[in-house]
Amino acid sequence: MENLFDLKLLTTTGVQQMADIGLLPFFLIMLTSLIASLFISNVYLRFYGTKGTGSTLHRAFPLLGVAITAIFVCLQFSIPLSLGLLGALSIVRFRTPIKDPEEVGFILLVIATSITCATFNIPFLFIILIVAILGLLILKLDTRLFRKHGNEGILITKAPISVYNQKGSELIAILKSSLLSAKLDSITESDTSCTISYIFGSLKEDELIKIKTAVLKIDERIQVNLFFNQNAK
Repeated sequence: MENLFDLKLLTTTGVQQMADIGLLPFFLIMLTSLIASLFISNVYLRFYGTKGTGSTLHRAFPLLGVAITAIFVCLQFSIPLSLGLLGALSIVRFRTPIKDPEEVGFILLVIATSITCATFNIPFLFIILIVAILGLLILKLDTRLFRKHGNEGILITKAPISVYNQKGSELIAILKSSLLSAKLDSITESDTSCTISYIFGSLKEDELIKIKTAVLKIDERIQVNLFFNQNAK
């Protein structure tokens, strides 16, 4: 009974046996896991909540964090129980596809923070969260290092076949010179039209207007369509 409300456990780097865990430390560690999961949920909303797919994944983080923490608290002291749960979970199949790569990272982050809570490594919890936030800020703020060689979007032009036969080289030259890290993706010809697709690394709104203006100077019948993989900076 003397360990039920012993808070010294929260200042250590781990526990040796199940008897070391008291009611109050267990409640506080579960509460810490919940707060960390809610924090990660808020971070997900701020960095990826505006995306069209997977934007409600954060709603599962609090339950995931609490459940994973409770499971690892129970399992870390019992090898037979761990093996039994491993066998039980091996028959479970989750067939819902993950839509965005970022979802994998956030799920693993919830798992990592939950395990640190379950093993009473609170300093590790703060280190993990700080480093994760730092990485997200670098990705968010740095528009050159991570976007210079990446594909931000694709620009598609569609011109009548007669226009392409006469001014196709001029059109390609304008597109290649106007787009950063431009790469020709495809040229598709039909009996009536020709479609040219270019992958680019970065494009601002004013640059898009300049491209459309330059293309329309060649021929007003040329259509310009733009698709972004992520928000332009």
